[in-house]
Amino acid sequence: MRIAVIGAGVSGLTCGVVLSEAGHEVTIFAKEIENTTSHAAAAIWFPYHIASEHVDAWANATRETFVALTDEPEAGVSMIDFDVNGERFHVPLIDTTRYLPYLQRRFRGSVVQREIRSIDELEHGVLVNCAGFGARELFGDEELTPGYGVAVVTDKPRIDHAIVTDEPLMYVIPRTDDCILGGYDSPEPPPESEVEAIIARCRAAVPEVSGHVRAVKHGIRPVRPAVRLELVEMSGKTVIHNYGHGGAGFTVSWGCAGEVEGMVAQLRGCAVSR
Repeated sequence: MRIAVIGAGVSGLTCGVVLSEAGHEVTIFAKEIENTTSHAAAAIWFPYHIASEHVDAWANATRETFVALTDEPEAGVSMIDFDVNGERFHVPLIDTTRYLPYLQRRFRGSVVQREIRSIDELEHGVLVNCAGFGARELFGDEELTPGYGVAVVTDKPRIDHAIVTDEPLMYVIPRTDDCILGGYDSPEPPPESEVEAIIARCRAAVPEVSGHVRAVKHGIRPVRPAVRLELVEMSGKTVIHNYGHGGAGFTVSWGCAGEVEGMVAQLRGCAVSR
């Protein structure tokens, strides 16, 4: 089946991998390929700022896949202890600098860097919408609101676990070669002073944190009252929506992609000709 995936963040790439490995002819269309919100994510497995009755199922399925991927060094997935408001978990940590290129290499289809302004531009009969916050304009979804985020990349401190608090939001997440500091989550863009404020909060909680800034990354979390994962018919095309994951795009990525593939398999079983 010929399928177009809109969006090249973690949701779009994961759907592309799952669908192409299931034997479909898949093309990913995206305005941004190397500078998506996913590239700015802290990407630790945790269902943050996401609403759906299916979150636990999607997150647990995704966790199983990430645990399996720790055996593939090129995937950039490892396990880390994670302190959250006094509780400790052992969870997958995804190094986006290695993991997103891994997904791109694993994908068996084509990637086209092109902004899609209307689904009428696409000839494919089946579209998978993984446009993130871009779905607000593309599909007129006014329930989708921005959650602006800031991630500060610093030198790696001498700590062996991640630390997160939610009031105020603060995280220190050491990766293989660097560290991600945060956070910021607001419907309003961050002030210019936010980077310094993030570093100050993190150093107050973890004195080992370095003040040397390697990079500052910005993204917009696609926040919605509930994740939209459903099949609809629009303009003579079958559209499978998969967006609105808030701050948990990586956390539910494989579970949601599996559900998308199940919908496509059902279409194939119904002998829909595309």
